[in-house]
Amino acid sequence: MNVLNCKKVLSQWLADGTFSEKLPEVAALRDVLQSDEYHSEGDAYVHTMLAVDAVEDDADRRVFWAVLLHDIGKAVTTRFIDGRWRAHGHEEEGARLIPGIMTRLGLPVISDDVAWLVRHHDFILSWNLGPGDDLTPRQRRFMEHPLFPLLLRVNAADAAASWGRSRKGEIGRKLEEMTAEKA
Repeated sequence: MNVLNCKKVLSQWLADGTFSEKLPEVAALRDVLQSDEYHSEGDAYVHTMLAVDAVEDDADRRVFWAVLLHDIGKAVTTRFIDGRWRAHGHEEEGARLIPGIMTRLGLPVISDDVAWLVRHHDFILSWNLGPGDDLTPRQRRFMEHPLFPLLLRVNAADAAASWGRSRKGEIGRKLEEMTAEKA
C-alpha cells in the first residue's frame, strides 16, 4: 500500500465515522493543547492532520504511518508547566503504543520501523545546530542509521505542520543537504 492509498483509507475512515474506532490514539489528540509559540496551528490533532497532508504521495508508507502517529504520546504526557504546554516524553510513550496499533491495523511487519521513527521524530530539537555548526561524531553515526532518510521525511512533514518559531524545517533541510552530499 503506497501513501496515496493510505491517505484514501484515512479519508474513508473520516468520512464513514470509523476513524475514532480504528485510531483512538489519534482521535485522543483532539483538544490536546500545544504551545502557541511553536504550534499556532491548533491542537495536537489539527497539527497531526496537517502533517499527514504534508506527506508526499510517493513517500514510503512507513513515513505516512510515523507521521500519523508521531504525537500520539501527547495525549497522556501533555502538562502545563512554567506557563506553557509541554509534552515531555511523548516520543517514547508514542513509540510504546505503536506495536499494538500496527498489529490492530494488520501492519505488524512495519511496526518496528514506525516505532523507531516515532521515538526519534524530535531528534533535531536536541541537536542544537546553528549556522556553520559541525556535527559531532555521535550525530554522524546516528545519520548512518538505515531509517535516517525516512526520519528526515517525517521531520519535513512535522515541520510543515508546525506554524510557529520551530527550527525543525531549517535544520532538517540542512541535514538533507549533508546526507545528499555524502551519497
